[in-house]
Amino acid sequence: MKMDVFELARRYHDELDIKEPSMATMAAELFDDLGLKMAKFLRDEGYAIIGTKFIDYDKSLVLDITKGEKRFEITLRKS
Repeated sequence: MKMDVFELARRYHDELDIKEPSMATMAAELFDDLGLKMAKFLRDEGYAIIGTKFIDYDKSLVLDITKGEKRFEITLRKS
């Protein structure tokens, strides 16, 4: 069963800590559940998601992650 955009937005808020409701909704609309699946995969691999942000506010969601001493950014970009 496919989730509606509002349920996805709630999950983006809860699981990726996207605080602003409109940003969580935009993430759900742009990426469907891809960002959530990426976050689950990363967590399963031992990474911690320490932050999220949008760049250019319409097409790119950045996941700020860490594992041990290493820190990375993963960008999801809608093309």
